[in-house]
Amino acid sequence: MGFYVGTSGFSYKEWKGAFYPEKIKPAEMLAWYAERLTAVEINNTFYRMSKISIVESWAMEVSETFRFIIKASRRINHFKRLKEPEEPLEFLLAATDKLGPRLGAILFQLPPNMRCDLERCRLSSATCRGGRL
Repeated sequence: MGFYVGTSGFSYKEWKGAFYPEKIKPAEMLAWYAERLTAVEINNTFYRMSKISIVESWAMEVSETFRFIIKASRRINHFKRLKEPEEPLEFLLAATDKLGPRLGAILFQLPPNMRCDLERCRLSSATCRGGRL
C-alpha cells in the first residue's frame, strides 16, 4: 500500500517565505507544491466547481503520480442531502474526469446533523457507480 502526503489546498499566500519562495507567482504554486508533496485536497470545489479548463491545467502541472482529492459539491451533500444528485454529480464527474489517473478520490463530506440513512447511502452509491465512480 502506498501513501500520499499533502495538505488541504495549495494556494495560500501566507505560505510565501515559509514553504514557497517569497516571490513565487500564484500560477507557479501548484507545480512547486507538487514537486515536494504527493497529493492535495481541493476544497474550493465544495463551494463552486472549477471550470473544466482549470482542472485540465492542474493535471498538466503535476506528474502522473500526483493525486488530487476533490471535495464534492455541497449541492450534493448538504443541500440535496444525497437525494437526486444526478445533475451536480454529472458536472462533478465531467470535470474530475479531466484529471485522469491523477484523481485520487472524491470526498463527500456530509453535514454533521445528517442522520444515518443506509438506504439513502446505498441509492447514492448506486448512482455514483452508474456515473463512473
